Amino acid sequence: MAGLKETLLKETPKIKEFGSGLTAALWNIPGYQKKYALLGSPLGSIHTKIKIHGEEKKIPEGTAHFLEHKLFADKESGNLFDYFASFGASCNAYTSLTGTSYLFSTSENLSKCLELLLDFVQNLHMTPTSIQKEKKVILQEISMYKDHPGWQVFYNLLQNLYHQHPIRNDIAGTKESVLSIGEEILKFCHDTFYHPKSLLLAVIGDLDMEEIIETIEKNQERKTFLPAAEFDFVNLDEPQEIRQKETRVKFSIGQPIIQLGFKINDNPSGGKPLLERDLAFALLSDILFGTGSPAFYEMYDEGLIDDGFSAGFSGEETFGHFILGGGTNHPEKLIERLLEIIKKAKTEGISEGDLERAKKKIWGGFIASLNSLEVLAGQFVKDYRRGLEIVDHFSSLEGINKGQLEYLLTEQLEEEKASISIVEPK
Repeated sequence: MAGLKETLLKETPKIKEFGSGLTAALWNIPGYQKKYALLGSPLGSIHTKIKIHGEEKKIPEGTAHFLEHKLFADKESGNLFDYFASFGASCNAYTSLTGTSYLFSTSENLSKCLELLLDFVQNLHMTPTSIQKEKKVILQEISMYKDHPGWQVFYNLLQNLYHQHPIRNDIAGTKESVLSIGEEILKFCHDTFYHPKSLLLAVIGDLDMEEIIETIEKNQERKTFLPAAEFDFVNLDEPQEIRQKETRVKFSIGQPIIQLGFKINDNPSGGKPLLERDLAFALLSDILFGTGSPAFYEMYDEGLIDDGFSAGFSGEETFGHFILGGGTNHPEKLIERLLEIIKKAKTEGISEGDLERAKKKIWGGFIASLNSLEVLAGQFVKDYRRGLEIVDHFSSLEGINKGQLEYLLTEQLEEEKASISIVEPK
């Protein structure tokens, strides 16, 4: 089999829009026995307000996650896992900050699995009883995560950094928001964000293209849909300053957990600037705090960190944050050391040698991750919605220079925009 990078550069997805408005990306990669499909809606957890028909409409926090639960739970005559398993497939679904995805992988019966995927996602069945039942399930899920120290340290930090942006709340919502979700808002969101024009289907593997296209066409032709509504997601005005400097809570744990976070306010619009920012932060994180960095070895040898230490960036057009931390027996000392490392890098700058080593490491990791069709499909959908192609990752990574990293250091990782979240043993 040809190298994956060469395959990606040579083989590109066939993009086809069907009569219903559904867009499908069919990616034929010869030599793979497994086939993988992902059907994505643009409704994510941060989308709590939209403008539709000239009016703004509020969407309760956790609605995207609730709708995912509802669709997955409501195959009337049986369990969806069992249906997919009967075709030799495994299935799953997840809600992210910016979308909701439904997926399966299989080595056989691809057409039957595709029909099942499209049918259960495009048909919403609900009754007052089933909605109340799902609320109980989600409220239990929320309670479970609140008892998890890793969840607490992370979401407490987000609530420190952000005043009102929905990123500060759990993807599942709050107890109050979940209880407020009813049949009307679920139907509205399904009609709007699950209309074929809003969905994106990615199918990847060694494909019989004619058979797949015929399967999708016939599936969509036998369904009727309301006219698609034009909508825009509305962003809340978020102050640049952080909401508060520190949060400490106590848990029944043996070792403290800390996270140090920086609020990033320079949020670009458009696909390539977003990608370049993601990659620049990934490079900076690896150079300063990666497992091969001098600082990591020093902190590890001193007992300040363990293998659970991590550093990374998350961001879109409306938010951005750089978070680092983990379990430690010396929380104050670790926070002080992390700030010292950043301060020292601001003074000394980034070396060309460190930048090239980090590029090779990230390049290799990205290539290795794409050997998974699941990762490849998820990355494709994210890139497609940003107006990007997979190959843009290679050219963007090559083009990043040390000046961009030094800009992030000096202009974005500002101590006054930093906050601390600590979970301590009782």
